[in-house]
Amino acid sequence: MIMDVLRAWVFGAVAFLALDLLLGWLVPYGTGGPVYFLCPFLAGLVASAVHLWKGEGGWGRHAIAVLGVPVLLALYYALFTPWNTSSGIAMDLAAGMVFVITASLGAACVHLTQRFVLVDG
Repeated sequence: MIMDVLRAWVFGAVAFLALDLLLGWLVPYGTGGPVYFLCPFLAGLVASAVHLWKGEGGWGRHAIAVLGVPVLLALYYALFTPWNTSSGIAMDLAAGMVFVITASLGAACVHLTQRFVLVDG
């Protein structure tokens, strides 16, 4: 019953961390700040696609499946990373909110594609 949410979280986390690692190699430190918001976007996109494909439940359960990883990773980056250069709790909350918004945009892309492109004629 909970496996569909965990599956979405795992796939979303892998997508997030893989893109974060790739950007860490490609983008010089301190020059590509906003580019890193592609990570939660991709996590939301992947988690939403996985949960729509093999998920159960309604919108509340889908929101937990999609937004769980970006929220947890925003908390992790705010609290436990030594390179966190934020200027306090307000900045950490703002980054977490941006993570949630960008993950929601990724999920919206999946839903719009499913609604308008993958419909049965």
